[in-house]
Amino acid sequence: MTDQSQSSTNVKIAEAASFLIIAGIIGNILSLVKEMIVAEKFGITRGMDAFYAAISIPTLINGVLLSSFGAIFIPFFVKWRLKDKDEANHIAAIVINYFLLFFIFMALVIFALAPWIIKYGFHGFELGTSVLAVKMLRLACLTLIFSGLIGIMTGILNAQQHFAWPAISQMFITLCTIFFILFFTQQWGVYVLIWGLLIGLIIQTIFLMPITGRRGYSYRFDLNWKHPAVKEMLLLLSPYFFAIVMGELNTVTDKVMASYLSPGSLAALGYASKLINVPLIIISSSMATAVFSFFSFQVASNNITEMKDSLAKSIRMSCFIFTPITVMTILLARPLMQLLFQRGSFTAEATDLTAKILICYSFQFLFYPVGVILGRVFLALQDMVTLLTITVLGVIMNITLNMVFMKFITPPVAGIALSTSVVYLITMSLFFVRLRKKMVHLHSQYILAGIGKIIMASLVAGMGSYVVSRFINQCLVPSSIINQLTRIGIVAMVACVLFVGSAVTLKIEETGSIWKLVKNKLLN
Repeated sequence: MTDQSQSSTNVKIAEAASFLIIAGIIGNILSLVKEMIVAEKFGITRGMDAFYAAISIPTLINGVLLSSFGAIFIPFFVKWRLKDKDEANHIAAIVINYFLLFFIFMALVIFALAPWIIKYGFHGFELGTSVLAVKMLRLACLTLIFSGLIGIMTGILNAQQHFAWPAISQMFITLCTIFFILFFTQQWGVYVLIWGLLIGLIIQTIFLMPITGRRGYSYRFDLNWKHPAVKEMLLLLSPYFFAIVMGELNTVTDKVMASYLSPGSLAALGYASKLINVPLIIISSSMATAVFSFFSFQVASNNITEMKDSLAKSIRMSCFIFTPITVMTILLARPLMQLLFQRGSFTAEATDLTAKILICYSFQFLFYPVGVILGRVFLALQDMVTLLTITVLGVIMNITLNMVFMKFITPPVAGIALSTSVVYLITMSLFFVRLRKKMVHLHSQYILAGIGKIIMASLVAGMGSYVVSRFINQCLVPSSIINQLTRIGIVAMVACVLFVGSAVTLKIEETGSIWKLVKNKLLN
């Protein structure tokens, strides 16, 4: 594989990721507005505890089934489309039909078993909270069917390297939720969050259906599980399915353990998690979505050398973006929470609690994105055993560390957040070690040299912005939104200038790569 070909692929990955990042920025700005409205209306109350408990069950199942679908389906779909487009659509139809049937089945099961799921899954809830959670769960189970359809259509479009409409259409959910909160909260209370989610998913489904058809996919009803490609996918699906179950259980385990703490702990964990997920969804998920499609194509074409090059550059770019974000999140945790949420039912005490959780969560920025990228390589290589093994270890470590940190960290719910960050560090390290043994040469020196410079630049930016932040605290009383915005804006601007200046001085190549990409976009 020539350097020119590798460069072309890296440019395509960067362009795909950049579009997804832009769409993510817009979507998450809307999402932040929604969370601000939610915080003002509902705060960290028992009602929000019930909501987060109810929505965690469909989220778990969605995460398991759709991640399994995307991970197994995309590499096979890409491989078969290179051979026969019609047969690729045929295989896709068989897999899709079985997934849809399973989504419908799981929705019915959840509806029937909702009282027992809440009773035994969130045993720490008081009776009133449990009753509310059961009612909300029975509504939330309907979201499984539509989110399943959306995930399937997104997988088909992403497999063909079409990322635009699936990314943009996610905003329908946020807009619908905002609409329901603003106009129906007085009549329906916290139930508006479930109704907004459900109606948004229905609109997104209707929107994506004709787009998927126009991109060359033709649906047919077929349940022929004996097709050779379907059998091969099923063999790979089992270990990956259990790996995803284990991975999603981490999040559910955190929520279950938080339900035993003081009322509002689960809600506080949810607010901090949402804020952490903003850059993770905007950047990390966008990069992972883009690179997985290219990794799958490179493996199918046997371009392993090119894949190693793409992997090394993706890891360095992830570190270049997320290391300074980690520093700034730690510095601005409380001011951000105060600016975004402290009004109405969201008190100063709630701000203090969620800020501490946010700081503990923020360390995952250093490890989670790289771990996700490494995991996508194992998916492209269809090495499900490694994924399952490391994921199971992660679940065991998460439960253990949760119990340890909850005892020694105040507040205990912040210990759950810190445990999450530490687990991501360990699993990322295990992925990298295993991949080095599997593929021998992974440009380790190139990666580590870049990360070392990035850490130096981030520390310079962090120390400088900390000094500025202390000075501003003495000059501005954070009583008004204007003063809060001014403080955050100045500190963030100083940090950006110091980081970019340090990066240029240290000759970090990612600085030039981003500048070239931005310049090309502006000129075009």
